[in-house]
Amino acid sequence: MDDRSMLKKPIIGIPAGIMTSRGTKRYYINEADVRGIVKAGGTPVMIPSEAIADIDYYVKICDGLFFTGGPDVLPTFYGEEPHTKMGFSDIQRDRLELRLAKKALAVGKPMFGICRGMQVINTALGGTLYQDLDSEYDGNADYLIKHFQAAPSAEPTHYVKIEPETRLYKLYGSRWLVNSRHHQAVKKIGAGLKITATASDGVIEGFESENGKQIFGVQWHPEMLVATDEKMQLIFNEFINYLA
Repeated sequence: MDDRSMLKKPIIGIPAGIMTSRGTKRYYINEADVRGIVKAGGTPVMIPSEAIADIDYYVKICDGLFFTGGPDVLPTFYGEEPHTKMGFSDIQRDRLELRLAKKALAVGKPMFGICRGMQVINTALGGTLYQDLDSEYDGNADYLIKHFQAAPSAEPTHYVKIEPETRLYKLYGSRWLVNSRHHQAVKKIGAGLKITATASDGVIEGFESENGKQIFGVQWHPEMLVATDEKMQLIFNEFINYLA
């Protein structure tokens, strides 16, 4: 591969999480997330929360942004107080990702979100979240399925219904088996978004832009599921191919 072909690879900004290991704070991005982007033909670039003052620069140099899974979004960002069942949150990461999403939206840069990432995008667009599905969900089904599976992450555990004439429908048809590792979910959908997939209990499992292809998100974890379902890589390919 020569230098000219390398330059054609879309640059994908990925906001990093923070963890403490052996007494030292470290930025991290999960290997499976990076692998999905690289395998699809993208070039991942880490965006640390320390760089929050440089958001304009990162949005300018990146062809697209990928918001990954992680901790709960702090509910104050969508106008609520924390529920007793809310989990761990990271306000530095929330601030970084929400500002990135809003800036990307304003300048038309494409965004892709998985699990928490989908919830971050929804929040940035004025939507809200269920802080804890087990105690808050008021959907139209008579039951709530298990959304934080006990099975290994690479194993699918429930079906999603996919809406016709959507990006997901073109990849998987009307129904697909996915994994599930979340206790929060989209409640009120953000401005300019349309629902593309739901679980049998009505929980929102996917969305995309109402018009165009700027935003694409799923609630499950295709990066983990690809080990047992190779077609899950198609989600990453869909995002990168739009940018290429």
